[in-house]
Amino acid sequence: MDLHTLGNLQTEAVNARTANIDQIPTIDLCRVINAEDHRVAASVTPFLPQIAEAIDALAGRVRRGGRVVYVGAGTSGRLGILDASEIPPTFAAPPSQFIGLIAGGDAAIRRAQEGAEDSMSQGEADLTALDLDPKLDSVIGIAASGRTPYVLGCMAFAKRIGCLTIGVACASPSAMSRSGDVDIMLCPLPGPEVVTGSTRLKAGTATKLVLNMLSTGTMIRIGKTYGNLMVDLVASNEKLKQRSRNILRRLSDRCRSIDDEKLDVLLGECGGSVKLALLAAETGLSAESCQRKLDSADGVLSKALETMTQPSHGKVSVERRYVLCIDGGATKSAAVIVDGHGVVVGRGRAGACNVTDGQDIEEAVGTLACAAQNAMNDGGIEGSSIRNCFLAVWIGLAGIDRGQFRESLTPKLCDTFGVSVKNLRLTNDVDLLAGAMIQHREARSAIVVIAGTGSVAMRYEWDAKRNQPRRLARSGGWGHLLGDEGGGYAIGLQALKSTMTAVEELRLGVRSLPLEPFHQAVLEALVCAGSDAGNIDLVGEILVRHRQDNIKSRIASLAEVVLNLAPRDAIAKEIVQEQARHLADTTVGRLLHPSCSGYAPPESTGIIFSGSLLAHRGYYASVFLDRLIKRYAFAYVHPIIDAAAMGAHSLLAKTKLEVNQQ
Repeated sequence: MDLHTLGNLQTEAVNARTANIDQIPTIDLCRVINAEDHRVAASVTPFLPQIAEAIDALAGRVRRGGRVVYVGAGTSGRLGILDASEIPPTFAAPPSQFIGLIAGGDAAIRRAQEGAEDSMSQGEADLTALDLDPKLDSVIGIAASGRTPYVLGCMAFAKRIGCLTIGVACASPSAMSRSGDVDIMLCPLPGPEVVTGSTRLKAGTATKLVLNMLSTGTMIRIGKTYGNLMVDLVASNEKLKQRSRNILRRLSDRCRSIDDEKLDVLLGECGGSVKLALLAAETGLSAESCQRKLDSADGVLSKALETMTQPSHGKVSVERRYVLCIDGGATKSAAVIVDGHGVVVGRGRAGACNVTDGQDIEEAVGTLACAAQNAMNDGGIEGSSIRNCFLAVWIGLAGIDRGQFRESLTPKLCDTFGVSVKNLRLTNDVDLLAGAMIQHREARSAIVVIAGTGSVAMRYEWDAKRNQPRRLARSGGWGHLLGDEGGGYAIGLQALKSTMTAVEELRLGVRSLPLEPFHQAVLEALVCAGSDAGNIDLVGEILVRHRQDNIKSRIASLAEVVLNLAPRDAIAKEIVQEQARHLADTTVGRLLHPSCSGYAPPESTGIIFSGSLLAHRGYYASVFLDRLIKRYAFAYVHPIIDAAAMGAHSLLAKTKLEVNQQ
């Protein structure tokens, strides 16, 4: 550890915006701190895909009894202990399952233990004492600077014995991220602190947001909630007894008319467990039988209810059926199945589905059916085929608005999924994201932005009854042949042109310098590494080595190389900045021009965004958002990682409304 480089850490940077904070009025001081705090949540947004990956990895282990150990020093250690200590009372988890370790031991919780964080060996010793099971246990290392020796010692030991390791830091790159000891690295960058180096402020807040998401998401995934209700709580005091009664009445028609005394008897028979009480009330079975069913459903109440209840005779009950949403894109198709309570019960993936790129209609239908079947398999939905499983289906496909694709696909999809035209929604994939508007009903309008292989922006507005968003205007989305600036293909194409230029100059003898690391990385991605740069025929590599119908995705895949290099490479940075700025200033900017059709002022407009580029590890998204947020005061900014889930929940709400109106 080189202490002379401490001042170079991002967490030690000087904040120019707070340079005179000791000389301004107190109210202005508060405004400055509050303004800095507003930057924290946005710094977490780019890492939502990695946080989701971490949640899924943790959930599989925690469900089987695995422990989660938080390790840190100082503020980071205290935040880990706080998160670990709050999970048992909130979600009825065993206290021994979530453990917080802090450098210097429990005494360091209240008073700093000088020098305790500097020992790597003590970190290893503290973890050794826990007798970790590498197949089940996970370790979350927390260090704002990403360089705390105690934490690095813990992570090195945990990785060496085979535990799942997750790192949380507010610097990138860092000693932790470069160590090779972290399976999933989460590094939000909230920027320089109000008081230089005081990482209990913005870095501490960012860390707490990440830890909250990790623990809460894990508990939700293992069935500790039903919808957004804490059904796994145990009624151990009067407040919790009343909350338990309220949950039972909200979720069960049978419990709604039962008085407090009888509900308390039911809860008592079920050991105070709301989960068991709800299952017993709905099925009429004993607590013991319900517990066995719950165990076989991995503790997930929605699955247990589905296996123990049958649809009512006569009119179909949406509460006992599923809805399906598939987000069909240029690189993959993602399917999500939601039950009548809004719980995601299955997810599935299949290959690309983009008929505008020349994909055969039959092949496209087969891809969508495969994604749906994979989601059914994931959810353990047995005894049903995709033809009779879904009450309603929504499929969002890129480019579906052009040509006669909708007319050709609709009858085939109705037949494949066994639904009527009325119960099939076939729309542009952007329309899926507009479903997020339901969470922001106070805003009149929203602009939905997608940046993946291509890019597009659309403005939506509520219909007269505020029941459903309607599309008003579209900007961009011209397709890769015309550039589709702001998308992965455009980034890859710029990288390819830059590399081709450098290679050609080398071959012609007009370039004396060797290729830049950027160009070498592009060549390596194209499987040209080790070749004589002066004799490489890149045009041939693209047109001959790769099938014609794969050229688009091959070039778009270079975007990942550029995005990974952008934080430290000038060529990559320039390409990313140009494309992100184009997306913000031109594609979205046109929709924000006061003369644009359907215009609404920014203060009554939200920004909803998704796509692989905007979900990338920060740089592209930060450039894009900075350009917009500095110029406009939007009603809200809403990132979406899972478009298919968003569409499924929106479809369920619409389907329930239609059923109730019949």
